[in-house]
Amino acid sequence: MNQELDGDPKWWGGRIPDNLVLNEFHPKELINWKRKRLEPLLSKFLFPVCWSLLLLAVGTLFSLLSYKTNFPQILGLILLILGPFSLGLSILYISNKHENSKPIQVLLSLFGRSRVLWFTIIIFILITSIIQKPNNAIFWNLAILPSIILWIEWLAFGSYYFSSPSAIWIMRYNSEIDLPMNELKSKGWDWQSDSLKPKNEPFAIKSTEGNILELSSINLGDEKKLVISWWQKGCIRSDPFVTKKMKSLAIPGLTNKLGYSTSDFDIEMLDGIGFLDEYCTN
Repeated sequence: MNQELDGDPKWWGGRIPDNLVLNEFHPKELINWKRKRLEPLLSKFLFPVCWSLLLLAVGTLFSLLSYKTNFPQILGLILLILGPFSLGLSILYISNKHENSKPIQVLLSLFGRSRVLWFTIIIFILITSIIQKPNNAIFWNLAILPSIILWIEWLAFGSYYFSSPSAIWIMRYNSEIDLPMNELKSKGWDWQSDSLKPKNEPFAIKSTEGNILELSSINLGDEKKLVISWWQKGCIRSDPFVTKKMKSLAIPGLTNKLGYSTSDFDIEMLDGIGFLDEYCTN
């Protein structure tokens, strides 16, 4: 496989890790498709985790000890809140490192489940502190618990979705021929495009348990490519064709407790892909 498909060698320290190669597979249904590995994102998450935790810790310290110091209570509250918020913004920024990412969907996913509740509580406390400037010292400590919980929730979110290997699957094709919309629909694909010759857009999807298998058409240089992407529930793209042991390895104890779970890819999701083989020009 050429370097373009492997990705930039510096991602792997000069070579693809043996553990990754040994634990990825190529379904027979994708005989005409090639894996294009994307940049691993987990390493980019480590630094934001560290400095957001520092902000959270300093903000908590000043909020608890504000009555003994001359440090402005509102600044302590802001530092406290910046801990989880900076981590959430980092997740959004890192997810956008991959081409054709879905930042809006990632943003919505960040506020899924109970995270929207903790976010709402924090914003309410912040607005109240700005408008009313309460004198009660206890008030300035109310944001500590929801900020810590929200930080932990977003830590689990980022570690879970960024720790799986990322890849897309590509096939060069004849873009002058109408794609087989009806045939794909007959195999459970939901047609998304207004055209039978889609250009630079998703055109068909299958979904299961919040995860999406997406077919799209893109230009890579001067070549027209069909692309298969597997979007996890958090709208972070990963490679479905690796063994379960390679997925979501970071902080498994935390992610499992918070309800994140991994499963093997159901090969039946690829039903209908064979209709695209006749368009292959590789």
